[in-house]
Amino acid sequence: MKKFIIRVTAAVMCLHLCTLFPTHAESGRKIVILGDSISAGTGLSSEEKNYVDLIKQATHAQIQNFSQPNADTAAVLTALDDPEIQNALANADDIIITAGLYDIMNPFMNTASGFMTQFGFTRFIDVFTANLQDYGIEDENELVRFSNALSDAAAVNLESAQANTKAITEKLSQYNNAKIIYQSVYNLLDNIDIYDSLSVKRKKAYDSVRNPLKAVLNEAINDPLHEWADLHENVILADIYTEFQGNAWQYTGLYDMEMNPTAKGHAKIAEIILKQAELPQMGDVNHDNNINALDAALVLRHATLSGSGLGDLLTEEQKFYANVDENTFINSQDAAQILSYATAQGSGQSYYFRPASSKPETAQAGNNPEIIDPDPDQPGDVLTDPDPDQPGDILTDPDPDQPGDILTDPDPDQPGDILTDPDPDQPGDILTDPDPDQPGDVLTDPDPDQPGDILTDPDQPGDILTDPDPDQPE
Repeated sequence: MKKFIIRVTAAVMCLHLCTLFPTHAESGRKIVILGDSISAGTGLSSEEKNYVDLIKQATHAQIQNFSQPNADTAAVLTALDDPEIQNALANADDIIITAGLYDIMNPFMNTASGFMTQFGFTRFIDVFTANLQDYGIEDENELVRFSNALSDAAAVNLESAQANTKAITEKLSQYNNAKIIYQSVYNLLDNIDIYDSLSVKRKKAYDSVRNPLKAVLNEAINDPLHEWADLHENVILADIYTEFQGNAWQYTGLYDMEMNPTAKGHAKIAEIILKQAELPQMGDVNHDNNINALDAALVLRHATLSGSGLGDLLTEEQKFYANVDENTFINSQDAAQILSYATAQGSGQSYYFRPASSKPETAQAGNNPEIIDPDPDQPGDVLTDPDPDQPGDILTDPDPDQPGDILTDPDPDQPGDILTDPDPDQPGDILTDPDPDQPGDVLTDPDPDQPGDILTDPDQPGDILTDPDPDQPE
């Protein structure tokens, strides 16, 4: 038993001191981006992130973005003949493509803009929702004629877009060195939030636009992409069309004649690509396409073993994705950020991994406040848990300068709860559970000056800061 306590005490000390042992991680993946204004981030403010930024942030990959604002399929096809781009593609791990939206939507938008100018509409959506008499339109059949004109405009480039899309896929097929991620094209008009409140005639007019537009997008671009992806194992169709369906008005600037995604739309695109293409992400240490307490536990165990000279638990690739704070060390700080990310994502909030030297980023507008450390430079003041019913919650000491402060675990049946040290200057004095059979009991260090009184799992030496089975007495 004494030997066990000594081993565990040493492990705990190394968790505090493991920043003395640097880790040299491999570089990230190489991702090449080709496409149009979507991939170029057109329409966003300087403070907003496009999906390429978000993927880079999530993967720490080396990204080359050759996208061109307003590019159609012909421009993307031409770009594939550029020697610089060909060299980048030949050395890429992942290739992400956007093309086709501008082929279909440019004639559509030009027609819409002409009608709006003629009658004085300032917003596209007003064409279908406003009192037409306010704009000098006495005959609602004028709206029908406009809808028919939009439908015709959407089909202007159908054949050329279809031919170019197939030609693009043929040229890309030679790059079997990489995972090719081609985005399907969303239907900008697939739905609007006020559709159910429209009159029967207005609904008919709107349907006479969105349904033909849907058919054109699928025939020209999305259907050929589905067929191509089915034939090649290294090709993934990131199905933006399906994921945007019913909510495209939330993810784009449709109401104001802006066809590109908003910041919210870019966040959705990044989420779709990361999930469907299963791109390795920072924090996903075990590469199961989830970021959760299991990844944090791996980081903590690796830090314990490595810091005590017992070898590395993680591979070089896993180390890269574990080092979320980018400080070349893998330790409990990385684990805390991973758990914060998992907790935030589970409650629908935004959380961004941040370098050790930086201040936390705020959550995107419309979300709840981000779960952050209000003062990351202060030891022991980690993260508060606003929702103790969620697994992976992190407990903090409200006053880390006072030794012996009591911390309660409001949900001891949930694995992954991290307990902070009320006296972080004392090695080995973490927390002990005086009665592990009692859920909800207080966890405290009765003697913070004495190292070795810790909360451990006796079945797994080295699994220190978490109790995976709190119902089992020590």
